[in-house]
Amino acid sequence: MNRFLQSFFSLDSLLKPTNLGAAFAGTIIGPILTEAFGSGKFWAFLLFFAIIVADWITGMAAAKKDVTYSSEYGISGALRTLLMLWIPFIGWLLDKVSLTVFGINQPGYAFFAITIMLSYHTWESMTANAYRAGWEKWIPKSVTSFVSSEIKAKTERAQKQKDGTSK
Repeated sequence: MNRFLQSFFSLDSLLKPTNLGAAFAGTIIGPILTEAFGSGKFWAFLLFFAIIVADWITGMAAAKKDVTYSSEYGISGALRTLLMLWIPFIGWLLDKVSLTVFGINQPGYAFFAITIMLSYHTWESMTANAYRAGWEKWIPKSVTSFVSSEIKAKTERAQKQKDGTSK
């Protein structure tokens, strides 16, 4: 136990160049994120993030069921997800530009519009993935009919990937 406490309080483990770099980045990024995602924006972004996580879970379950998962598709999906997480920040910047350049003070219209639009799009994808994963009995029929075009598109894309005609 004494060795654990000694290593915990040792500055040698904290004063590494990578830790100092992370601390420096945090001092720059932290206040920007606080400003960007304050006043209700945090919760909208957290909802968006939660839907993305659910989409990944259902997507992996669907890919496992129909044996279409490939690392190439997963890597491009990871990059696509990073871009989608970045886009609300661009919406926040659009709101700031409208205030500073055009003098139009809006309470986050661009941020909320973009974040909610992406949330809805990702929710459709998540629902279609859940359907493809075999979980359709837990999805109301009205919802599956509402996202039927997304289900059809994902099923066709999975079949093409399985056949090797599309990657």
